[in-house]
Amino acid sequence: MKIARSLFVFSGMRTRVGTDRRAVRHVLRRAWSSLPIQMWGAVLWMGLFAICLTVTPLARAGELQDGWSALAVYQTGRALKTFETQRESADSATAREARFGYAVALLDDQPITASKLDESRRLFTALADSGTDDFAQGARFFLGRIAQHHVVEPNALEASRQLRQLISEHVDSVWAQTALSRLALLEIYELNPKAAPADRIAAAEKLLADARTPKAECEVHYVIANAICFYRLSTAGALPHLLAAERLDRLGWNERREVLVQIAELSRLAGNAQQAAEYYRKFLAENPRDQRHYIVQERLNALVSANVAP
Repeated sequence: MKIARSLFVFSGMRTRVGTDRRAVRHVLRRAWSSLPIQMWGAVLWMGLFAICLTVTPLARAGELQDGWSALAVYQTGRALKTFETQRESADSATAREARFGYAVALLDDQPITASKLDESRRLFTALADSGTDDFAQGARFFLGRIAQHHVVEPNALEASRQLRQLISEHVDSVWAQTALSRLALLEIYELNPKAAPADRIAAAEKLLADARTPKAECEVHYVIANAICFYRLSTAGALPHLLAAERLDRLGWNERREVLVQIAELSRLAGNAQQAAEYYRKFLAENPRDQRHYIVQERLNALVSANVAP
């Protein structure tokens, strides 16, 4: 436990370590409130905007681009009006995109009401069950999000069912790859709470076999590493996942700086001074104004002074 405490204190992590349900809910709220790991709001909608532009044929992008642009800057009312005008378009592809966009916008239209959730779920279900295009896949992803994140009583089983179906049917798609880390979170924290944490983490590790992109693989490694620390398991098991996440180079800036410190600290505590020094130096070079700069420099100096690191 000493290693785990040192890691959490030194890395600046704020989430309380423990296994009670309130702490688990806190972890899930933070992790589920984004697309490719972290934060509702601007990051989520800009991420959605990028994904939707990626999967939308250029021939149609101009017709509905204003709706996605509106969502990206929190103008939900404008987005709803834009998508509404095209929901019954004679062009079936445009109509499907408009219905998808309208359903997404409903999830961000404050205040969220039961009727809006019902309408959004109805639209997503119709899209998911009537095709295999990108919007059918995106709809399946959001049905999982609704079950886990938006309803008053989250339904982890329904969320996992939707995400598993998406991954099973379209494993190479951007939506399925985005779903992997969300399913990993459900495996670890929600689906089988009576199982030992190590068994839940092992179930999440199996999802790495379905990762087709560096980003998806990085996210799953990151989720697993944090879970190992969260449940106070041997942090030796976290180190390989942290190293893999860092080497895949798809972490956000905030996540990356935490991972660099975690790798350095765990390597030092495990007796791998050379690796610890390498990651202390990476952290110092990339984060010269971080409040931990002084203590990281002190740790590095101690290794060099002891002649255990170059």
